[in-house]
Amino acid sequence: MLGRPRHANVAVGLSIASFLLVALVASVPGSPFTPVLPAPPGGPFAWAADAVGMDSLHGSALVAVGVAAVALAAVAFLVLLLAAWRGTLSAKAVLMLAVAYHATLLLLPLLFSRDVYSYAAYGKIAATYHANPYLATPADFPGDVLARFVGPKWFDTPAVYGPLWTQLSGLVVRATSSVEAQVVAFRAIAIGASLATSFLVWRVARERWPERAAFAVAVFGANPVVLFQSAASGHNDLLLALGVIAAFALAFAGRDLWATAALALATLIKATAGIPLLLFVIARIATAPPEDRLRVAVRHVAVAAILGVAAAAPFLNTQDPTLGMAELASHEGWLAPSRLFRRMFDAIGGETLSILPRIVFPMLLVAVVIELGRAVARHGVTPWRNGAAWALGLLAAMLLGPVLLPWYVVWALPLVWLLPRVPRLVLLGSSVALTLSQWTSDPAGFATAYDANILFGHYVLTPVIVGLLGWLLLDLWRRRSDDTPLEERPRAEPAERGDR
Repeated sequence: MLGRPRHANVAVGLSIASFLLVALVASVPGSPFTPVLPAPPGGPFAWAADAVGMDSLHGSALVAVGVAAVALAAVAFLVLLLAAWRGTLSAKAVLMLAVAYHATLLLLPLLFSRDVYSYAAYGKIAATYHANPYLATPADFPGDVLARFVGPKWFDTPAVYGPLWTQLSGLVVRATSSVEAQVVAFRAIAIGASLATSFLVWRVARERWPERAAFAVAVFGANPVVLFQSAASGHNDLLLALGVIAAFALAFAGRDLWATAALALATLIKATAGIPLLLFVIARIATAPPEDRLRVAVRHVAVAAILGVAAAAPFLNTQDPTLGMAELASHEGWLAPSRLFRRMFDAIGGETLSILPRIVFPMLLVAVVIELGRAVARHGVTPWRNGAAWALGLLAAMLLGPVLLPWYVVWALPLVWLLPRVPRLVLLGSSVALTLSQWTSDPAGFATAYDANILFGHYVLTPVIVGLLGWLLLDLWRRRSDDTPLEERPRAEPAERGDR
């Protein structure tokens, strides 16, 4: 750290201290950060927690330390981000910090979420029971060892993930012989995808906008919501993030069909990636010479369709032709702005009025995507505008969707460094709010704290997120009215340049 400004050293030290504190709390037996586990946590952090006496904390005292750890992680992240933005930290230093954090996650237990058990259950339905996981549910196999681990909300729900992910889940189940091994495998996939995303962000930003490279890496690779609530939880959203940044790098290099393939594969993991896929195909068609547009459309649509059919073929059915998308649309998340408005309208006008948010919010999302499509199709689209439009579309999907979960923030984060001030701050604000959204993972061991966590999310964090959503929509409206670019770019970059 010699030669580095003192405040940069403070930022790095605070980030490391906050990471270690969260790791210690997570490794205490019966931690509020861990869901039900197939085996008690072990390893060096469990030993360290025992050595410092943290395992003697129980109940409210342990929850209080956990809340302090989460709050410190959020503050430390902002301090680190400020140092990276000001250029007092190098991109390479931030990347090394991110690598260290991701490697350390392998020593921690599963955190905050039971989704990995759902992944394994759906993979097992397909691979072991030879049933269709988009029709059958974990409840149909109550004698399976996974039955007691799957979250109650999802126990009788068919798969809501993309068909490629369901196939990968089946491969994981075939390759492992225990629930514990399955958890390790899914977490390794998520951590590997997160680390690969950090490397790609570093490489692309270093080449295209060196002044923002440190910020670009820090905002993803050292972000607590990415590390603890996404990677350590084993979420497949990180594969979506990897597909998005890979597609951006490929598009910038002029490899358009490969970019389409990367986005199509990400969509087959989770349908949200269909937004940047749609925007990219629209941009390529609109900017092609008129005589070539049909050929361009056919090539890009064919790449996406071939990959889609190959992944979905084993699961196609007439009972649920959407492969879980209709099911997912019927759910509602506890942090989603649409839920807050539905409850408000329900209190004002009853059930009839409360249906309005379920109609208005999807319509707003469609309107945003249409406007983004219009923006990337006019004036000669650039790779910068492509990436910014993708990030804006994914951010809008996160905030306007019926379900909002902390790991959804990773969708747009790899491209946040391309965004102008308002959407950039909206995404960062959402990231910090979602970092603070979970201090307890299961109600069984910490019922009072869990209820307090839910109330804090409903009445503190969701109004903040609603404010951020309103700010985003106002800024998008202003940009539409003023014909302002969606993106920021280095000053040396030409104002308009067609794709290569």
